[in-house]
Formats: sequence, structure tokens, C-alpha cells
Amino acid sequence: MTPGSTDAVSRRVVFHRFGGPEVLEIEHRPVPVPAPGEVLVRVAAAGVNPVDWKLFSGQPMHDPYERHLPSGNGYDFSGVIEGLGDEVTGWAIGDRVFGGLRYHAQADHLVIDPTQLVRVPDGLPLVVAGALNVVGRTAMASVESQDIGADDVVLVGGAAGGVGILTAQLCVLRGARVLGTASPRNHALLRRLGIRPLAYGDGLADAVRAAAPAGLTAVLDTVGHGTVDLALSLSVPTDRINTVADYEARARHSVRGVGGASAGVDELAAIARLLADGSIELPIDSVHPLEDARIAYERSIAGHATGKIVIAPVAPAAIGA
Repeated sequence: MTPGSTDAVSRRVVFHRFGGPEVLEIEHRPVPVPAPGEVLVRVAAAGVNPVDWKLFSGQPMHDPYERHLPSGNGYDFSGVIEGLGDEVTGWAIGDRVFGGLRYHAQADHLVIDPTQLVRVPDGLPLVVAGALNVVGRTAMASVESQDIGADDVVLVGGAAGGVGILTAQLCVLRGARVLGTASPRNHALLRRLGIRPLAYGDGLADAVRAAAPAGLTAVLDTVGHGTVDLALSLSVPTDRINTVADYEARARHSVRGVGGASAGVDELAAIARLLADGSIELPIDSVHPLEDARIAYERSIAGHATGKIVIAPVAPAAIGA
């Protein structure tokens, strides 16, 4: 079958109304055809992010994302280039790529401007690359916002989540001493990655004081749940607090809110190389077929994932990757 032919069918996740995961459906359509300057990507993996379910739920958001019905779903993806539009240079059919395309990622195919793509380095599985766009950009920007270095003692809020686990490891790579809040079931993982785990809940402030008696120099919040208030109670200066999760705290306390919008394809390529060479890792919590998108989001909304949840329209081996 050739892209765009009448017998070539491509699936995608869509929603026609706002609500919970039950609004997600599978739609069948012809395989899209890349216009001049575009490429066709056969999607291998698509990451699940909290912002996705906030968008399809219809709930108010601080970020001004456009929402129209009906809509596709998802942002992060990886895959293999399967078609080239006219005037495309520097790319070839079969190239392994990843990136982000909001409302289009959870599908068998998507078309995209190749300037938005990043090459998947050798050694990085497509299932990991497909989960990287949002968390990779956000972690890189958050760490850079504080210019974390070897003199820092850093608390990462939500250190076992997708953004948090990358953020904490990037701080470790820079030589910082890193504490990370996480559920007890994830403490062994954090210790293995060089992060001092601390449990959420009552007694957290005392636990931080005991673990860092000289005080914290920076707090990078990826989860909310009072992390900014905790940082302020521990006398961390507002300009050394960055949150990508607590919008109300940003407004109340004038702390920083540097996130993924501040990072581009160069930063994505850099963190992909770190993952490929084993300097850091991104745990994959679970992988779900396209038909189980609802189940994937139910898990995300429950909030118990370690690392990233991924939807895989096709096994990478099935497309030669």
C-alpha cells in the first residue's frame, strides 16, 4: 500500500467531546500524504502526559492551549520516516526520529515539518524516544534555569515521575547533591540513580533538614503538592525555586516557572544522547497498544506511574526499527 491510497488505513486516537478517558475513541482514516516540505512518520511510540488528559477533560488551564472538537490526542512521539514531500532535503525514508506534534501523536501516522524532528541516536530505543519530548525539554529547562552545579544541594519534588527523574539525574550529572521526594516504593530506584529519597507527607520538612543540615540551595518542583511552600519554609530564596507544576504558587510567591517551552530541538538532542550512552535513564512504566489509550490515561490520572507511560501503535520491530 502507498500513503494516501484508498486501501491504506491509518488509525488515530480522537475525542469528540470533553470528559474522562471514556471520551477517547479510535478513528480510521486514509494514510495522510506529506505536503511539500513535510515528512510522513510511521509512529512507533507516543508518550502519555498529564497535560493530555487536562486538555481532553475540558478543564480550565493556565497555559493557553487551543482546543477544538473533534480533536486528535497526544504530543510526544517517535517513529520512522515513511514518506517525503517535495522539497525535503537532509532526511531519508527509514530515518528514526522523535519529537512532538500536539493533537496528532497518538496515531499510526502523522505528517510534520522536519525542522521539528530530532534524530534518534543509536542505542536509544524508540519506546523511550517516544516518551521524551515533554519531559526532556522540561527537565533540561528546569535544571538550566538554576544553573545547577557542584556546590548545590537540590530538592527535586516528584523525583520518580517522568520530568522529575530526568531533572534529578541531570542535577547529579552536574555534581550536585540531590534529594528527591517520592513514594516509598520508588526509593530503591532513586538510590540506585544517586538520589537521596524522601517520603511525601508529614515530617517531610524535618526529613529535609536532617538530610541537608546546611540547607538547600535550590528546589526544582515537578509535582506541586506543596513543594514550593515547603521550600519557602526552609528559607530557600524565591529565585532559586522553579516549579513546572504549581501555577498558583508562581503567582503568590514570584518563584520561577521555567518549563519545556524554553527548550528546543538542540536540548532534546542533547538529552537523547545522554540516554543513549547510559549517562541517565528514563524508566518506562508501562506500554499500551493504541486501542488501550483509555487504560493508559486511567493509569496516568491515578498518579502512580514510575517514569513514563507509553502508547505504542506498532512494535518497533514491525517497522524495521
